[in-house]
Amino acid sequence: MNIEQVREQVSAGEYSLRPHAIQHAAKEGFNSSDILHAVLTGEVIEHYPDRNRCLFYADIVVERIILPLHVVCEFNPELDTVVVDIVTAYVPTEEKWVSPRRRRRK
Repeated sequence: MNIEQVREQVSAGEYSLRPHAIQHAAKEGFNSSDILHAVLTGEVIEHYPDRNRCLFYADIVVERIILPLHVVCEFNPELDTVVVDIVTAYVPTEEKWVSPRRRRRK
């Protein structure tokens, strides 16, 4: 996976923002700009090569509070041009995450 290619596509506006990401944003108090910020500047903390996905992490500021944000992006490496889908975005919970960068073991 070429993360820089993903970022170039998102920066150029060549991405889709899935309804699931928009729903989480409305429910959890962040917006599409926060999602794009995470993809463009965040750290990739997990790769899912079998699904052509990766998980970005970045801190965002919502009403003067710093929140961690996770964004799952999917791309299709079979096409000549990278097509990026922003599948979902969410604020990680302590139930599933030890820290914003480390998933809790089942």
